[in-house]
Amino acid sequence: MTDFSALITEQFCAFDQNYVAQQESYAGKLAPLQDKLIAAQSAGNSMAASDQKMIESKWLLLYTANWKALDAKLADFAKSLENPDQDWAEKQVPSDGSWGPCYDQWFLKVDAMIDAVNTLADAGQAPEYPFLFMEPIATPDKMIAWLESQKTSRIYADGLDRRDALGAVTATLSQMCFKSEIRDYFQTYVKGFDLTEDYITAYKNWLDGWQNDQSGYWGGWFETPDQGVLKSNDLSLTFHNISYQHGKVDLWPQIFDTTLAIRDDAYPFGWKHNGDFNNHNNYDVTKIFELGWDKVDSDTQNAASKDIGLVLDWCLNKSMTPDGGFIDDPTFYNSVGAAYYYGVSFLDQAGYFGTTAPFWTDKPFPDGPALCCKIQKKMKSEGLDDDEAKAAMEKLVDACGNCS
Repeated sequence: MTDFSALITEQFCAFDQNYVAQQESYAGKLAPLQDKLIAAQSAGNSMAASDQKMIESKWLLLYTANWKALDAKLADFAKSLENPDQDWAEKQVPSDGSWGPCYDQWFLKVDAMIDAVNTLADAGQAPEYPFLFMEPIATPDKMIAWLESQKTSRIYADGLDRRDALGAVTATLSQMCFKSEIRDYFQTYVKGFDLTEDYITAYKNWLDGWQNDQSGYWGGWFETPDQGVLKSNDLSLTFHNISYQHGKVDLWPQIFDTTLAIRDDAYPFGWKHNGDFNNHNNYDVTKIFELGWDKVDSDTQNAASKDIGLVLDWCLNKSMTPDGGFIDDPTFYNSVGAAYYYGVSFLDQAGYFGTTAPFWTDKPFPDGPALCCKIQKKMKSEGLDDDEAKAAMEKLVDACGNCS
């Protein structure tokens, strides 16, 4: 089995022999800036502009060897931290209808758009401006051409890992095409982009063709000079493709076998980050298992149950503080609110807060409702109110009511 994490590093080193040293150096420059951003957000500032510059800096660091661009973005990020008045960066841009005005990368604007659309759809509000920035994927032919251009990375030749761009845009397209409330929103309210049934069918056909018939997974492909094209099994990309299609995918036995086999491998080609579990990935895995639970045999279910129990124990005893907080990991999450969101999401997905037995075990968890309230109280005491923290609180209230 190919170690894709090692392969990607080797390919970057083939492009730039100083890659490892350069990446370590720039990671050291990014970390204190991210700490300043987290402190500013914890003080109640949205810091939307700085947040966008930080996200793009992390992308440049992790998915490119473009040190010149990263140097400029880090300087821009540092300067942005001087002014906490950044609410303007949350708004739609009049000129092209995009979100994320501080992003240079088009796919990051697409990612910001789908977050904004989810919020607008919940409120029943139309966007102010046409989505002209979606032109690169505005027709079925353009959409497929763009996806094909990003599916295979040639890192050794151009120093670019296309996986993140591919993942962001396919996750957006999957919401647009398969999430009924978002599909309806686009077809009812959005100008400048025509989400037709032909478009949806073309995307579904492309997505089905992308699935690996051996592993059942989806993932970026990597061209190498000596081994040809190698196809990765990517947990995050697979989760989005399964989740937004509500589990209506093929090859479930292979999906379970692959998911169980990659438990101890490094994200995104496994469950672990920096050698340990992670609530974001725990959530993804648990939802994958639930969506395909009835499609596999009892032996496979038992193996999955054991692993859900393992990561549940990790969540409760290693990722949480005794007072109901979640420990942030800035190397993985973009905000403290995100750490809470995925911790809460995993516990909710695993059925920990409920009073009936969840899908993977035969009894409920008596301590769950009390922990649900404890987390609520901790979040309120911390004053966490960014979008992800608010989404976490909504899940908690749905699970155990509004605890005083």
